[in-house]
Amino acid sequence: MELQIAIMENAAELETTQPFVIDSFLWGTESIPRTYGYLGYVPDDGFYLKMVCEEENPLRTYTEYQSPVCLDSAMEAFLMFGGGSDPEPVYLNLEANANGALLAEYGTERNGRIRFSREEGEAFGCRTGIRDGQWTLSLRLPLAVLDRIYGRKLDLQEGSRFSCNFYKVCETEGAGMHYASLFPVRSEKPDFHRPQDFGGAVLRKTAKLL
Repeated sequence: MELQIAIMENAAELETTQPFVIDSFLWGTESIPRTYGYLGYVPDDGFYLKMVCEEENPLRTYTEYQSPVCLDSAMEAFLMFGGGSDPEPVYLNLEANANGALLAEYGTERNGRIRFSREEGEAFGCRTGIRDGQWTLSLRLPLAVLDRIYGRKLDLQEGSRFSCNFYKVCETEGAGMHYASLFPVRSEKPDFHRPQDFGGAVLRKTAKLL
């Protein structure tokens, strides 16, 4: 499976794009609240993400930037650009709970990750909302941030490819602990930091709902 990521004129078109569904249950998880999302790209601007979880009263204890939100009910996006001549491509992890507490990092593996500054964290525009038995997460990934961490201007256009995975998680026992992903994760123990298990995504002008 390869995600078709819509090239949009503006962020208002995001929910006209094809949604993805997180339905690969991991490490003994038998079910999760229905979780899905939308990812789109605006040229010369960046990526826009919205994720939705149909969950009543999600666990949400953390309120501060760079908190370990995976211990709460969290939705997460891992994205990797570059590749090609890069021996160990950098990937980003953006994780948030229903309070809007954001954990934002980048690096080439689980260990030694670099945390984004508070200023860059604010540029992600993390917003959450809780209503009608569900909670939502909205993020913006500016091209300026990608250009900085990859050390060059990314030439993103129709047909450009990158890798990603999306997750729903709660790592607190007794609070409905669960793990799920969009693309399957092939490890014996919980570990989302596996870029080898990211799936492919391609930018398309036609990846919208009819």
